[in-house]
Amino acid sequence: MMRRAAVAAAAGVARRASPTSATGVTIISVPTNSATSAWRAWTAANSTNGRIAGVTTARAWSATPSSGFAASATASAARASSAPPSAETLRKIFVFNAVPFVAFGFIDNTVLIYAGDAIDNSVGVAFGLSSLAAAAMGQIFSDTSGVLFGGAIEAWVLRAGFTQPVLTAEQNVMRVTRTTSTAGKVCGVVAGCCLGLLNLLLIDPHAAEKAKEEKEFTAVFRAIMDEGHNVVGCAAASLWIVDYDKRELWTRASSGNARDDAVVRRPFGCGIVGDVAATGKVSNVSNCSTHPAFDVSVDAEGVTGFTTHSALTGPVIDERGRVVAVVQLVNKGGGKDGEGARASRGGRGEEGRGGEG
Repeated sequence: MMRRAAVAAAAGVARRASPTSATGVTIISVPTNSATSAWRAWTAANSTNGRIAGVTTARAWSATPSSGFAASATASAARASSAPPSAETLRKIFVFNAVPFVAFGFIDNTVLIYAGDAIDNSVGVAFGLSSLAAAAMGQIFSDTSGVLFGGAIEAWVLRAGFTQPVLTAEQNVMRVTRTTSTAGKVCGVVAGCCLGLLNLLLIDPHAAEKAKEEKEFTAVFRAIMDEGHNVVGCAAASLWIVDYDKRELWTRASSGNARDDAVVRRPFGCGIVGDVAATGKVSNVSNCSTHPAFDVSVDAEGVTGFTTHSALTGPVIDERGRVVAVVQLVNKGGGKDGEGARASRGGRGEEGRGGEG
């Protein structure tokens, strides 16, 4: 009885507060003030686990239906924004960050290799800089290229169809999102740098090192060619370096020769010098013109500046027993051609070093 009386009272209040429209439809207003308080008190007193007479009631009642729906929608949106990105979204984030850094890594390493190699072969040889110093200087050009081409690379990535997934503010600062983004960048730049290393197949990585060695040997050449012949009493003395990579021997022609201070190269095994380098045995030839291994082209090209008559040639062997150079003493006692050469040079006493080869 009390339940029916409360319901009837609430219905009466609603009828009195609800005007009738012109079409005869009764417009029901939402209970407010004292009626609202009575309704909340009665439902709280007579409901069991949110149910009245088998009907489920709302635990949080709203004064207007629209505000209740808005609150529910807001709560759902909040729950969705706080949820971590899906696996597919994380994959797209990884790819979007990795692709441009592949290009960055490739360009960075390519510019570094070519710029460093050019600096090493020019400035490095001229001033005796190490390869590490040349690489550090090349890094300047490499980083500059990254700044210059950064915008172009990013624009190309967007034109290629790679897009950043749309995330909420909460998802953007999540650890899983930041970790995935960083992992994509790291993997991308490592892959790009590895691809850039393929440029090493197109250049000679030992060219600068050999050029520096040639420059370092200059003082040794001078000491042997300018002073060695005086010590042993011969017309000329020469030092030939063995280059196993190129399979050749090389030396420098001394001042006053037809090829002034030029680098003279001969194939491995060519001439008496090449024969000594190949066998590792000392050769003492008193008449070079009759020796089967004598290379007459050296005298013909004017490298020695005189005619080679005799030659004493010996190998220079390192601690591993490998021939690294060959020393040759030419025309013991000077000889007639040596005296003529000395006179033609105004008594300089330098008969033109180089040797037979």
